[in-house]
Amino acid sequence: MVFTSCEKGLELYSTKPAIYFNDAGRLPAYSGEPIKDSTLLSFSLLKVQELTVNMVVTATGEKSNEDRPYKLIVNPASTAKEGVHYEILNKNYSIKKGKTLDTVRVKFFRTPDMQTQTVLLSFDLQANDLFTTSMNSKKLSNGNTHSFVTYRWMVNDIIKKPARWLDAYLGTFSRKKLLLMVDILGVDPAYMDTSVAIAELAAWGKFMQRYLNEQASAGNIIYDEDGTIMKMGTSSQ
Repeated sequence: MVFTSCEKGLELYSTKPAIYFNDAGRLPAYSGEPIKDSTLLSFSLLKVQELTVNMVVTATGEKSNEDRPYKLIVNPASTAKEGVHYEILNKNYSIKKGKTLDTVRVKFFRTPDMQTQTVLLSFDLQANDLFTTSMNSKKLSNGNTHSFVTYRWMVNDIIKKPARWLDAYLGTFSRKKLLLMVDILGVDPAYMDTSVAIAELAAWGKFMQRYLNEQASAGNIIYDEDGTIMKMGTSSQ
C-alpha cells in the first residue's frame, strides 16, 4: 500500500500584544505584597523640592526588532498642572527594539498648595495600531476595580507626625515645630520616621528647649501654630 501525503505548515495562533503599567500587572515579589494601580507620594518628610519617579510600561508577547510606539495620555480628571506640579521628562513613548519594557520619567515639584491639598496626576494607556489594552482591569474581592491601563499619582506636602516622634521628649507635634527642628538641628525628617533612638530624642528635646528659652530671654518668643508658646515635652523641661 502506498500512502501519499502533502505537508501543510502549522497555523500558529497570533494576536496583537497588549500594553499595561508594570507596577499594576506584575507578580508579587513576596507573598502578600499588595500590587497597586496608584501611588501616594508625599514631600512632607523630605528635604528636597523636586522628586523624579519612574513609571514602567510593559508589553506582552515577543520582543521586536523595531521600536514600537505606544499611546500614553494624561487623564483629563488630573488636577496636577503641567509645568507647575510636574514635568514629563520623556519626549517619546515607545517599547525599544529588543525590549518589552519602557520607563516613563516624571518629575514632581513641591508647591505651596500641596500643604493643604493632594494633587492628582493620572495616566491612561490607549490602544493603537501596535498594541491593545485587552489586559484592562480586574475586580477585587472588596468590590473595587484594579486597573492595568490607568495609573494614578497622588502627591501632597501634608505633613504627618513622624512615627518615632514621642511627645514626652518633643511635646505636641506641629509642622512649625518640626521645621524649626530641621532648621536648628539639621535633622532629616525621614530619619525621625524610621530610625531615631530614644536617646537622640531626649537630647534633641533638651537642646530645643534650651534654644527656645534663650530666644525668649532675648525677647524673641517663638509661638506654635495654635498661638501658644512653643515648648518641648515634659521630659525635656
